[in-house]
Amino acid sequence: MARRIRLYMFTGSGPSMSAQLMLDHKRVNYKPKHLIVGPHAFGMLGRGYATMTVPALKVDGRRVQGSREISRALEELAPQPPLFPADPARRHAVELAERRGEELHDVARRLVLCAARRDPRAFSSIYRHPDPLMRPAQRLARALVIRLATAGHRATDRAGEEDVAALAGRLDEIDAWIEQGVLNGSALNAADFQIAPGLALLMRFADLAALVERRPAARLARRVAPDFPGEVGAVLPVAWLAALRSGGTAKSFGASGTDDAPRAFAHDRNG
Repeated sequence: MARRIRLYMFTGSGPSMSAQLMLDHKRVNYKPKHLIVGPHAFGMLGRGYATMTVPALKVDGRRVQGSREISRALEELAPQPPLFPADPARRHAVELAERRGEELHDVARRLVLCAARRDPRAFSSIYRHPDPLMRPAQRLARALVIRLATAGHRATDRAGEEDVAALAGRLDEIDAWIEQGVLNGSALNAADFQIAPGLALLMRFADLAALVERRPAARLARRVAPDFPGEVGAVLPVAWLAALRSGGTAKSFGASGTDDAPRAFAHDRNG
């Protein structure tokens, strides 16, 4: 019997793209529902979800929220092709990289918000609704959503500066996983689908693209998520970018694997 699957998402959400990529990998038929970032939060509660976050699936009445939760639900729904290796050691490595991919989503989201406070056009470009009729409402809510999302995601200038300083270390870690075959192998896995959209979003930043482009990580992004939308102009502070030359170390920021801007409306259930 054919299953009825709907994906709730919004354009520009790295975790939402991760969910789309995994659904496509599984060759599962689904119907995407594109929401307006910000007002989407109330719609999720109205649909009976426990939180306001996306991505979210509805599978024959079953509700699943969060990109990592979705990867596991899809393994049950359609075991082939797999998202995780059968070998326990290799699966552990993929799961670790998948969690780091969630953190990368958080980093990229905070940096979009830092950029949007300086140039709101960045927000409209990244989160542009695919339906032109929805875009006026999106523009109308933009200033409020940026303000609430900044608070909800703790996207302060201090956090943004720390995120930029840590990028080189994060990319070193991703490149090492590629060299080890954890990522970007002949068969893509859940970590590939989690990490690639975050990388692709960073490559949409005029200030950050060069840092990613020269690395193996860029090849993963172009292979898996070549069509990430939007552009972010050169608006990040020069002092932040100077830190890129000194490198940095990979750092955990409490992954969520969800996009729920503005998170001020509700706490992320994954912390």
